[in-house]
Amino acid sequence: MNPIKYGAACQALVDTFNALESGQKDHNHWGDVAMNAVRAEIKDHYIAEQNRRCCYCGREYPTDNKAVWDGEHIIAKSVAPHFMFEPCNLAASCKDCNIAKGEDEVRTNPRRKSFSDQSKHYRIVHPHFDNYDDHIRWYGDVVKPLSPKGGELVGMCKLWRFGVTKAGAEVAPPNALVDGMIGVMMDPQADAVTKAVAIEGYKAYVRAQPQKAAD
Repeated sequence: MNPIKYGAACQALVDTFNALESGQKDHNHWGDVAMNAVRAEIKDHYIAEQNRRCCYCGREYPTDNKAVWDGEHIIAKSVAPHFMFEPCNLAASCKDCNIAKGEDEVRTNPRRKSFSDQSKHYRIVHPHFDNYDDHIRWYGDVVKPLSPKGGELVGMCKLWRFGVTKAGAEVAPPNALVDGMIGVMMDPQADAVTKAVAIEGYKAYVRAQPQKAAD
């Protein structure tokens, strides 16, 4: 992915921030009205650069409406405000992935002072330094991590949420047997017969719920 190259006006604002003393670099500066143009330029660039796909879940959101997208800081701006406008620390994410990831630490060495442009220094799949398909595979709505970094991304951004929603897990109360059936349905390695049995068992369970509630 090509990192953003700021226009002259936005670059001047970024340079002013970067010139501040370390203790003066506050992540809340991101939301200042004066930075509106910078935030808009960042979103416009990465929405287009990523072909309107979230940098974490890879789902397409076919709109340029900036309200739909979040300007994502791979290293959270609250954790390292000095990297807030670093082009390779920026991307566009869907709101659900951004909220799930929150302020989680993504670096293997949080004490590192300089910004790293090497994949090995990040715990998750990095939008700039990793090939997504080397680490994550989607089987429809079911996600399968292909590497430890892929597994970290799945957990941090809750990428399993698509498969769970598709399975209808939110309509059923916690139940170990049901959880097992959902796990089989989401497992791309499960054989066809086992998966079919799990699907039918789960359907029967869901159909029974309204009757139980009426009893």
